[in-house]
Amino acid sequence: MKTLDRYIAGIFIKNFLVAILALAGLFLFQEVLGDLLDHQYPGNQILVYHLLNLPNITVQMMPPAVLLATVFTLSGLARTNELVAAYSIGVGLKRIVTLVVTIVFMISCLIIVLEDRILPLTFKKRMTYEMRVMKKKQDFFLDIKQDKIWYRSKNLIYNLRLFDAATQTIHGMAVYTFDESFNLVQVVEAERAEFTKTGWRLMKGTVTVFSPESTFPLTQKFKEKELIISETPRDFQEIEKEVDGLRLKELHHYIERTKNAGADTKNYEVKFHSKISLSFIPIVMCFLGVPFSVRSRREGGLAKDLGLCLGITFFYWLFYSVGLSLGTNGALPPWLAAWLPSTIFAALAVTLIARRTS
Repeated sequence: MKTLDRYIAGIFIKNFLVAILALAGLFLFQEVLGDLLDHQYPGNQILVYHLLNLPNITVQMMPPAVLLATVFTLSGLARTNELVAAYSIGVGLKRIVTLVVTIVFMISCLIIVLEDRILPLTFKKRMTYEMRVMKKKQDFFLDIKQDKIWYRSKNLIYNLRLFDAATQTIHGMAVYTFDESFNLVQVVEAERAEFTKTGWRLMKGTVTVFSPESTFPLTQKFKEKELIISETPRDFQEIEKEVDGLRLKELHHYIERTKNAGADTKNYEVKFHSKISLSFIPIVMCFLGVPFSVRSRREGGLAKDLGLCLGITFFYWLFYSVGLSLGTNGALPPWLAAWLPSTIFAALAVTLIARRTS
């Protein structure tokens, strides 16, 4: 039995690796080609940027790769009558599927590790490369891992407690101004900052000026103050992108902090639950592929298997995307939005397997 297990496992892993290489390569090629046709950045920069995104692409392609590997492995065994041979020595479909699901479970565990440990690092490198090399913002720095958000641009460093993109409002803002020698010149602190047609309007804060002629800094309070800076809400939108690169623990902390500030967190909660649910999609994909893989040889060949996998993947991701959108819009609770599509397709897969084996 161990020899048969190793044989089937070897075929599945080989098919999975071929599928992940093909899918990730195709996706990377069309992304690079699209940016090259836009002529917005040099070709070498576009290539480096997308290569930095390759780990993320690989994780995204793992669920459909599992489906392809499941269908190609089991249907291949069926077409060569190896399934019949396995049945004849007492190895049933249940045992074979259990072996495949065990491998897929390990792939799901790998996705969790990649999502939580590797992707945040590559995301940070990709974002820094985009801002400093491609967009020429050499002084760009952004960090939201601590209790506050640090954002650097030119001779200014911003310290934000929270940026609400929906209302274009900053809660708990401090702006540190430096001279050419990077000496602190001024600190402006405010409880809240709102973006208007004329710029940023600060409410309830202080202005502290550091002068070489004075031993002590001069501080003045204000109820409202106009702040003239080049940064607009569009620049601070980079904070929204940075959220995608947080680890699960950091994202949970950020959600709690955002909730305490009274801002809407549905979008972040959906991202949190989707990071977890994505790790278990390969298992559902595997179960979906089983009932279509044990057909007789007359029911289709390789082309039909490939078309079937593409169709299942399309409808799965369509429902998954719709579910996440409903969660972001508040039509569904965030946890339900992330898990409902997988639950529905898992139930469908179990029903199809039960009919096939009955």
